[in-house]
Amino acid sequence: MAKFKCFFLDHALDAEPDLRFYAEFFLNYQPSLWQNGGGDGVFSFISDAGDKADLSVLENTHLGISVRYNFRAAGERKGVEFYAVGHPAKMHLIEDCGDDQFVPAGSFLPPEKAWLAVEDFFTQPLEKSRRVEWVSSAGLATNDC
Repeated sequence: MAKFKCFFLDHALDAEPDLRFYAEFFLNYQPSLWQNGGGDGVFSFISDAGDKADLSVLENTHLGISVRYNFRAAGERKGVEFYAVGHPAKMHLIEDCGDDQFVPAGSFLPPEKAWLAVEDFFTQPLEKSRRVEWVSSAGLATNDC
């Protein structure tokens, strides 16, 4: 049986996520709610076949919300990783978001745009959102932290 779960901010593990609950954090964005809750979240899906997809979000009050999509096919040891593209010229610069979280500075989106990726993940978790531009992390030559 397919499993969908969410680890979001300081909320308990959500094994039966309701999209409407999460919409509020993006569409009525309040940085204080994100910061009080640790500033990040992971939406995770495992298909009946064993394919695994994760959509990770990381908030920065000044930059927006970084979005990362990971996919690993059942039986594969390695998966693929993609970052949303908010500012193409900054994709090769690394932003230190604290707590050992480093992401491309160009991967931050406005909350409403980040929401599109979350919304699409809830309906088609085994595919990246087509409403957001993505770049493979394998293609990023980043500065050293």
